[in-house]
Amino acid sequence: MSELLRLLRAGKKPVVGMVQLAALPGGSRYRDATIGDVLEPALAEAEILAANGIDAMMVQNLGDIPVDTRVALVQATWMTRVASEVRQRFGVPVGLNMLENDAEAMFAVASASDADFVRIKIYVGAMVTPFGVETAQAFAAIRARTEWRADDVAILADVHDRTGVPLVPDNFEGDLDAAVRLGAADALVLTGKTYAQTHDFIAVARRVVGAVPILVGGSVTQENVADVNAVADGTIVSSSLKGSNTAFGRFDPAKVQSFMAAARVPRTAA
Repeated sequence: MSELLRLLRAGKKPVVGMVQLAALPGGSRYRDATIGDVLEPALAEAEILAANGIDAMMVQNLGDIPVDTRVALVQATWMTRVASEVRQRFGVPVGLNMLENDAEAMFAVASASDADFVRIKIYVGAMVTPFGVETAQAFAAIRARTEWRADDVAILADVHDRTGVPLVPDNFEGDLDAAVRLGAADALVLTGKTYAQTHDFIAVARRVVGAVPILVGGSVTQENVADVNAVADGTIVSSSLKGSNTAFGRFDPAKVQSFMAAARVPRTAA
């Protein structure tokens, strides 16, 4: 079983820190970098997370924005190298997300790097994103996981992610049910366009899918993480841990330390 999934089901309220990469070859912004130019900053960021007690890490190709709908072979190859190095050096579960929403490529990388989980942002339904219309990846994900015997790689499925607009906006409950009951998602990632909407999403999801683990995928801060942990099973964080307060920046060790201290309070109390 996925180690992250084990933590979620055990009520440990894991914090997943994002390791966001510079542009990869095959992406829109790549300019003559070597693998070392991508790998070394990623390892430095991962070291800050690990040193401050992060529970898991997720490697993401943020530097490739704007993205295509398919991952290039060379992108997948470099992503595999980085994910493998992060997993081998740090004693926490490591997963990945590729912003192209290409589930087959993500499972190829995951199976080759021994990753623990993948996050798929459009798993069911269809979303209008800034870069076009993205469609459901549940079929591709389950087929790849089955064919490559990657049963221990957990699927974290976003439903109505805030970075897009659902083509059928009034079908949130139906998409929740489809992601879990038909799509076999192991956990859900819920992120509203506002913090209040995130709480609304969680309340609906608890009613529709019951005890399926829920992670909050954005807008989690040192100030609200205790409240988030009271209703969700885990968190995914990036911007609030960085000196720039945006995803495009470097981790501030003091912010990571303070966030993790705040995140541990409800876990200790439980």
